[in-house]
Amino acid sequence: MLELTVFLCGALVMVLEMVGARVLAPHVGTSAIVWTSLIGVMLACLALGAWAGGRLADRKISRQGLALALSGAGMGSAFAAFCHTSVGQWAATVMGNLYAAAVLAALCILAAPAFFFGMVTPYAIRLRIERVDSSGATVGRLYALSTAGSIAGTFLGGFVLISFWGSTSILWGVACCLLALAMCHVGRRVVPCVALALAGIACGLATVFLGTGVQGAPGPDFLLESPYNSIRVFDARDYAWGGRAVRLLATDPGYCQSGMFLDAPDEPYFRYTQFYALGPYFAPQAERILMLGGGGYSVPKWLLSRRSPLAHPDRMHLTVVEIDPAMTETARRWFALSPDPRLTVQHEDARSFLNRQNERYDLVFVDVFNAHYAVPFQMGTIEAAAALRRAVAPGGLVLMNVISAVEGANGRLVQSICNALLSSFAEVRLYCAGEQPPDVLQNVMVLAFPEKRDARAAVFSPVASSGVDVAAMLATRYPGELRFATPALTDDFAPVERYTFNLQRP
Repeated sequence: MLELTVFLCGALVMVLEMVGARVLAPHVGTSAIVWTSLIGVMLACLALGAWAGGRLADRKISRQGLALALSGAGMGSAFAAFCHTSVGQWAATVMGNLYAAAVLAALCILAAPAFFFGMVTPYAIRLRIERVDSSGATVGRLYALSTAGSIAGTFLGGFVLISFWGSTSILWGVACCLLALAMCHVGRRVVPCVALALAGIACGLATVFLGTGVQGAPGPDFLLESPYNSIRVFDARDYAWGGRAVRLLATDPGYCQSGMFLDAPDEPYFRYTQFYALGPYFAPQAERILMLGGGGYSVPKWLLSRRSPLAHPDRMHLTVVEIDPAMTETARRWFALSPDPRLTVQHEDARSFLNRQNERYDLVFVDVFNAHYAVPFQMGTIEAAAALRRAVAPGGLVLMNVISAVEGANGRLVQSICNALLSSFAEVRLYCAGEQPPDVLQNVMVLAFPEKRDARAAVFSPVASSGVDVAAMLATRYPGELRFATPALTDDFAPVERYTFNLQRP
């Protein structure tokens, strides 16, 4: 039973760590900073627990002591399941700095179960050791079982659990498993056994009633957890648009990634999305279009609709590459994305798609983000620029949305991406889609042309007839020199987190 306990605890601690990233995501995002905080807190608490478990085992050794450690881990997991939302919100609120907020949230939610998990293996080893001359083999065997369990838990958590159950359900499940293991070690002590059984029943009931990946419904709220995102959809009114009802999609704390007018689902809601009309403006006969990043499918719906800025939307073929199938399903269910023979959806990573595909497109739209403001680093490097260049047909262009300033410290991200694109494209232009001065953080639309363009361009009437003010967009072009001192990103060195997580809004 000790060997099974050690194996299962190794598996459960990895499930806890992987689900920990999911419960932190709605409050502090999913960046490398968050993963670093999570792993650091887990390792620190496991180490502290191992030290305490070893000390306790030398003082008093019994199966009941192991049961207490297991029940502590179980109750800590139950606490995380019950309180992770409120605790995560509190930590993100009291800490204005992302680094501090991520560490505090991980500590408050996961420190207790991680500490008691750390106690299990040294205590089990002390229980199993019978002779000094075989202690090495005993220690090696139990540590190997714990590691094998961790491997199994990693694959189980990443490939199965988070794909089919919500984070709260999984945490309650971890709690139930640990309490069941504790019951196997309490021996004949009836009161602890009954108490643990009742706690297990309570956790099981909570799993049934609270454990689901979907909570509520749009207006007031809808939450879907996928292997890639924690997707929240909610309804509101935008009084900047006269109080029109809107539906919003958010995957990171404090920001909305997609939006839709409920009375006009195919009308672009966010101003920056209208800047994709610059693509048809510069490539009037565009028919083959690739969009990397679907989100709420605002731009694809616009291109497919009667409001389309394209000259020949009926002849268009649009390929959307979206890594998260749940995002596409959310767009179909809540954002009026309808089946269309002109639309093809590919569910895979945008960079992986670029690396293997051989098609050429008249327009390539890039709107990919991970946490907060960050473009996934692999999409802004010199190597990614070369892959984008291969995907662009003669006379076409790339349009990439980046949240950044253009000048100053807040502009380092777009500057490095611009330098990377210039390594493969003949010309790059920047448009301040937030219509703010270039030293202000905003959406910046980066246009990359495989050939030098004539500075004179006739206004393309279908774009104008779509209701988009092209002249106003063209006026936002950054007039400065585009050879920046910030080094271009590469696959080997891309400090996107350093460039983005200290960005300051005006």
